[in-house]
Amino acid sequence: MFMMIRNPRSIIIIFLYSILNVFIIIEAMKQKPDEFQTLKSPGTIAPEYTQIEDLNYFHLKADIPAMSLAAIKMRSLGEERAEFTEPKGVYNYQEKKQTMRYQAMEAVYKKAKDLLVLTGKVKVVSDEAEYEAERLKYYLKKDLILGYGGVTFTGIDLKSKDLIKINSETMRANPQNQLARFKGNVQGSMERKKKYEGKMTFSSQQLQLNGIESLAHLEGDVSMKRQNYLITAGKADIYLENYNKSLKYFVFNDDVKLTETLETPQGRTYRKAFSERLEGFGREQKMILSGAPKVEHGEDVVKGYRITVRENMDLIEVDDAISDVQVRRKDAEKKKENKLKE
Repeated sequence: MFMMIRNPRSIIIIFLYSILNVFIIIEAMKQKPDEFQTLKSPGTIAPEYTQIEDLNYFHLKADIPAMSLAAIKMRSLGEERAEFTEPKGVYNYQEKKQTMRYQAMEAVYKKAKDLLVLTGKVKVVSDEAEYEAERLKYYLKKDLILGYGGVTFTGIDLKSKDLIKINSETMRANPQNQLARFKGNVQGSMERKKKYEGKMTFSSQQLQLNGIESLAHLEGDVSMKRQNYLITAGKADIYLENYNKSLKYFVFNDDVKLTETLETPQGRTYRKAFSERLEGFGREQKMILSGAPKVEHGEDVVKGYRITVRENMDLIEVDDAISDVQVRRKDAEKKKENKLKE
């Protein structure tokens, strides 16, 4: 028995529609990939930069140039971003009537964030300090500087007038608030205004410098060299303003070790002291050890509740609940004599 097709016209329409679909598919497969790029949204089109050479650039706030710089070349993307080659410029703190000068090999200024990114031989100079690094981010409105790679800080403490130099791997600074934090292989020095008062060198893993309080706080593998003394500890505070006062000039805590180099007719010797805490008094030139203190010099060992070391003197004072003991070397060829005072 055979099935009869009642509507031959429908068969013709279906057949023509199928041929049309096959033709469309074949032509689509022949299209080149480049032709599909025109279908992308306008947002994917590369931005167009405006390039200017040998320019002076100004960014105005209330018709006053808040930032100005000169560069050998600038590439600008409208009001969003500007790139500079070998920029040298100035930022004005209008509220405090102070300025910050800067220079680098390259710079990018992001206007929306008020962010200036400097790279390559970066130098930023304020009224009190100078900052150097391989890369530096300067958030102008926030008074925030972030430095990376080969960081160097040079400044004058406003109270003590000490010259301070610090090297580190990274830095976070607020110049207007006189705050700076340094991290990673921190090394530096502090030199008194009067040269004869000496110089101090130091190292640590972290250092926070507070210019307003005239205080330096060091943490992690702290080491300080001062005259013929080397002090190591877990952390330390240096009160820069107190050098010529009857106050603590520096304080060391956590596993303190003091090594003193002594020159004698018989040669160089070393006196070592150990404690949990050491307090140094600059004007009086003495250091007080507490927290199970102990002093070793050759075969001599002295212990007590508190031990005072007089700088540049072969003299220590030992305090405990019972007595005060003074140990003095009378002669390099004689034995030490211990005097006990009730």
